Amino acid sequence: MRDSAMELRRVVGKFALLLAFVYVLALVAGVVGLVKGTAPVLGFVILLLPAAAFAVSVRDAVRLHQTSDTERMKSLWPRSALYAGIGSGLLIVAIAVIGKMGNS
Repeated sequence: MRDSAMELRRVVGKFALLLAFVYVLALVAGVVGLVKGTAPVLGFVILLLPAAAFAVSVRDAVRLHQTSDTERMKSLWPRSALYAGIGSGLLIVAIAVIGKMGNS
C-alpha cells in the first residue's frame, strides 16, 4: 500500500518541475524576442534572474523523487515548493518589467 503523505510530497515536487518548465518556455520566448529584435537585451538579463530559484527547486524536486526516506522528504518538499514559488514570483515580476520596458 502506498503512503499518501509520500505521494503528496512527490506531487509537490512534480508541480515544482512543471513551474520550472513554464520558466524554460518563457526563457525561450525571451531568446526569440531577443533574436527578432523585439525585446531589449536588458529585458533578457532580467528574465535570467528567476533561474537561481528554479535551479534550487528542480534540484530538490529531483532529490525528492529519488529518495524514499521520509525524514529527508520532510525537509526537501517544503524547500522545493518555496523556491518554486519564489521563482514563479520573480518570473511574474520580470515579465511585468519587460512589458513596461516595451511599452515605453
